[in-house]
Amino acid sequence: MKDQKPRTRRRPLALIITIIFLSINGGSVYGVQILSKSKLEKCEKVSESDNLNCTKKIILDMAVPSGSSGGEASIVAEVVEVEENSTHKMQTLRVPPTITVNKSSAYAVYEITYIRDVPYKPQEYFVKTRKCEPDASAKVVKICERLQDENGHIIEHTQPICCPCGTHRRVPSSCGNFFDKLMKGKANTAHCLRFPGDWFHVFGIGQRSLGFSVHIEVKTGSKISEVIVGPENRTVMSNDNFLKVNLIGDFAGYTNIPSFEDFYLVTPRQGGPGQPQNLGVNFSMWMLLERVRFTLDGLECNKIGVSYEAFNGQPNFCSSPFWNCLHNQLWNFREADQNRIDRHQLPLYGVEGRFERINQHPVMFQEIWISYLH
Repeated sequence: MKDQKPRTRRRPLALIITIIFLSINGGSVYGVQILSKSKLEKCEKVSESDNLNCTKKIILDMAVPSGSSGGEASIVAEVVEVEENSTHKMQTLRVPPTITVNKSSAYAVYEITYIRDVPYKPQEYFVKTRKCEPDASAKVVKICERLQDENGHIIEHTQPICCPCGTHRRVPSSCGNFFDKLMKGKANTAHCLRFPGDWFHVFGIGQRSLGFSVHIEVKTGSKISEVIVGPENRTVMSNDNFLKVNLIGDFAGYTNIPSFEDFYLVTPRQGGPGQPQNLGVNFSMWMLLERVRFTLDGLECNKIGVSYEAFNGQPNFCSSPFWNCLHNQLWNFREADQNRIDRHQLPLYGVEGRFERINQHPVMFQEIWISYLH
């Protein structure tokens, strides 16, 4: 018998793909553009992180079309032949690899910063009474008695505003007859602002960044290699060290990324007042409202965040209409949206139906949320 030489197992072929995303007119796209010929080169380890298990590698530059609106894109391409780098001759591959690329919709990511809490529906209460005084007890002014904090101290500007009786007052009331006034005291009404019910967090909206993910799958015969890349992870190698993908950039010309520099985000308050640690799951109640609709110091009437001081300090209080100073509150915008939804129209202020959210930051308690580009 003749001596047989031991067979050496050749390392497989590797594939390196460089991807660029380009914008085109239209919606979802199914197609691919090869920017250069696929080239066949020797595998050489150029860095410590380059762990391709191969003797030769195919290098392919691809441009994946993406809809101008940032919508999803899906393409399939087959590498049938490659150019030998040393001879510049084309070689036909015995088992052509099939490349499938799926790109998610593009989205904008925003940071938000907590500012303060505001009441959902401030309400004015009134009590028809007699002998109304700012320091009157609950026996006289009932719900409009001055409020106290947890330490028993009087909260400023929570005292009732006493208005005389009459037909042209904030709340028209009868003054009764002379004997009623003599025996029971002068008729009047006590008015006060209270904040029953829900409160909301207010957030400023900060810097934005684009995001998307790209899933690349390469099938060679019965073998499948895959990776996922994105703006934060631009170079990825498959677990089998066969496929390496470099994401060069996204050159899509997105023109409809919303800007929220002039808006505040409001969400239902979870737990106690102050900086939230969990924004909850009630996404349907989130709203985006222009900053000019808010009063951050509480000193302006008819704005979100109105305070006791603004309400009690409004001029011509007793001759002004009931609920004066309490218009344009959160519940007003919420109801306006509900009316639009009932008429099968998109909401103007609600986030749901126009945008979507992702998970909040687990440490800094700053919510990161996204708006899909339509």
